[in-house]
Amino acid sequence: MATWRRDGRLTGGQRLLCAAAAGALSLSLTAPLELATVLAQVGGARGQARGPWAAGLRVWRAEGPRALWKGNAVACLRLFPCSAVQLAAYRKFVMLFTDDLGHISQWSSIMAGSLAGMVSTIVTYPTDLIKTRLIVQNLLQPSYRGILHAFSTVYQQEGFLALYRGVSLTVLGKIEVFTLSRERLCSLI
Repeated sequence: MATWRRDGRLTGGQRLLCAAAAGALSLSLTAPLELATVLAQVGGARGQARGPWAAGLRVWRAEGPRALWKGNAVACLRLFPCSAVQLAAYRKFVMLFTDDLGHISQWSSIMAGSLAGMVSTIVTYPTDLIKTRLIVQNLLQPSYRGILHAFSTVYQQEGFLALYRGVSLTVLGKIEVFTLSRERLCSLI
């Protein structure tokens, strides 16, 4: 059993700002790897080398080094709402799972974190979809002029539900991570 206590060293706003700054730096440093991974997942034309490194190199050669950060702006913009929703949801779930004495079990804490991750994923998923769309477009002949244009184009041409295409698989992935974490913790005990 663990006891949940409020940490008074930082305010909620300071915690969010720190998380957003750290996340934006992390995303910006790893953006070329994310781009290469997404392009490798989407696949290239036949006869081209496969894998994330080959995809990244193709983008570098065809569109220039700036193209390695396609989609990074929307990923960074997603950080604040994602963090805010996740922290707020986590607090609500912790309060829900906390007993009358203020104690929460490890499993309940893990469940609260997993559920909070699912909630934040569902709420902010359209930004993830737009990031992927921006990554797969060619900067030399772009389909979208920017983040807002991409949102409006997807919404107008494909409908509201298109902004959530693939969300169920992403949420299932979060459930799988929770299951694996629980099994790993059980094996340690």
